[in-house]
Amino acid sequence: MELSLIHADGDFNELGVVEFMRYDGMISLEPKADGNDWETEIPAGDFFRYGFALGHYLYFAGTEFGGRLEKITHVSKTHTVKLGGVTWRGMLSRRVILPPDGQSHLDLSQQDIFPVMRSLIQGFGGLFSAPSGNAGLLCGQKFRFQNVLEGILDMLDPFGLRLRLTLDPDSRQVMLSAESVADRSEGIEFSGDYDYSYTSTRGEAMYNHVIALGRGEQENRTVRHVWLLPDGSLTTDASAEGIPSGDEEKTLVYDYSSAEDEKELIKYAKNQLKEHGAQNSIEISLDSADIDLPLGDKVGLRDRITDMSDVRTVTSKLLTVSSDGVSLQYTAG
Repeated sequence: MELSLIHADGDFNELGVVEFMRYDGMISLEPKADGNDWETEIPAGDFFRYGFALGHYLYFAGTEFGGRLEKITHVSKTHTVKLGGVTWRGMLSRRVILPPDGQSHLDLSQQDIFPVMRSLIQGFGGLFSAPSGNAGLLCGQKFRFQNVLEGILDMLDPFGLRLRLTLDPDSRQVMLSAESVADRSEGIEFSGDYDYSYTSTRGEAMYNHVIALGRGEQENRTVRHVWLLPDGSLTTDASAEGIPSGDEEKTLVYDYSSAEDEKELIKYAKNQLKEHGAQNSIEISLDSADIDLPLGDKVGLRDRITDMSDVRTVTSKLLTVSSDGVSLQYTAG
């Protein structure tokens, strides 16, 4: 698979193809800039002939890998220059959805998801484009200080949809689309029985109990408990079977005094448990880009040593291009 790294100015006028030493780009389902970034390395002697400047773009056309040039690092010892920034997802994660003045939420519920997507990406100077028309699916979200990436992912998830971003050089825009999550576990299973390089990790959750502190003071403060059960489900029922106790209980106090209501408090408490949940994941390395697994799709995994056999979601994707060729590394968790 041949990939050309395109250099464009801040208005997306293409300036040429970059001959680089190594490129590393990461995209993930985490709605934050960390984990959705990229870096490429070039010989220092080539820097000036390309005319790089902060605010330019570097990208692989037709893919999700690339983004705005935000950092230039000169390493004199190795005579190299490192160029880096966040990916398109990372850019979306740095724009916050603000409620209208005097309101607690931006209420876009009962509106079609495509017009909602179009409204959320306004303010990027036309860099992003969402599908036209309607999808026939009604948004169930009320947004409150979420970033745009998180808001879109939360909106699509109940419909079994994943977000896809693709750079279209003709329109000079990053195209957003919503696609159905595919279960590839029947056709793709990563295990020691096949010629895949992988690292399988199985571990206990760092925390399995969250005490969430909401609004109020002293004895009037809202306090809610959320538990992670052995089967991976979450509950607020203190009498539920499997509630961790004794030396198995690992508790985290989560302070969210600005929570609008109990529902929001519990939602973010559950997010804390998801973030610190069981450390069951698999990192898969492929020596080529022949298998393209989109973020959000499901694959099978089986490892006899860690005793893992399950269907997992592709949560991150690392593209590396160097003189050794093209490789993809996935994390499924």
